[in-house]
Amino acid sequence: MRLRGIRQRAAAMAVTFIAAVLVPLAAQAPAHAASDAATGTSAWTPQIYPLFSGEWVQRDVSGADRNWWLAGCAAAEGIACVSVGQGDGKHSVFHLFKCDTRSLSNFIDALAVRNHQTGGAEVHFSGPRYQVKIPANNTTTTVPDYATYDFNRLDIC
Repeated sequence: MRLRGIRQRAAAMAVTFIAAVLVPLAAQAPAHAASDAATGTSAWTPQIYPLFSGEWVQRDVSGADRNWWLAGCAAAEGIACVSVGQGDGKHSVFHLFKCDTRSLSNFIDALAVRNHQTGGAEVHFSGPRYQVKIPANNTTTTVPDYATYDFNRLDIC
């Protein structure tokens, strides 16, 4: 009887330990893709950090409207506009102007940039294997997905 009680306590402790270790790890895992059962596609949320005061992001822009948003953003001089896919056919369009280095997350596909900064300021994306510099020429520049996926840093200016 005593041996059975020890086994039950050991099993309960093992389950408690596993739950204490695995549940917090699962909560910390990055949310790269969430399945959308209705469309069968996956989605993610691209992030640029930090966004400074006055900078903003427009989410859920349709693929058809992406270039319109980029052109509208670039109508204001001194702005760099970055659009990146969300994996569900929609895009996040970031309106940036502060010269600084930022970190990127969930930059996976459909990257397009419209750089209308002044003074020849560049938009510079970099990662472990690839880097792209986009001049201030107020035209829309697209970046291949294999490079976009690699990027983890963005420098404005």
